[in-house]
Amino acid sequence: MSHPDALRNGFGVASLILGVIALVTCWLMLGVPFGVAAVVTGDIGRRRAERGEADNLRIAVTGMILGVAGIVAGLIVVGYFAWLSTNGVKK
Repeated sequence: MSHPDALRNGFGVASLILGVIALVTCWLMLGVPFGVAAVVTGDIGRRRAERGEADNLRIAVTGMILGVAGIVAGLIVVGYFAWLSTNGVKK
């Protein structure tokens, strides 16, 4: 049973986990969707922390930063694979 004043830290923790997954899977081109999920859940967690409903503001912000890094790394990988497919290996 939940206490009425219990802190709701789930979104901040989820953001951190999704951000780490985004960075680890960016070379599989899965970093972008995981990164977007990390940024969205991190923003929800950050807003909850600012309202006092959660106490893990730093974790939520770290998840957002990792999510953005996963998005950027994933887009770099997609661009690199696109460049490889157009230029190819010349024989």
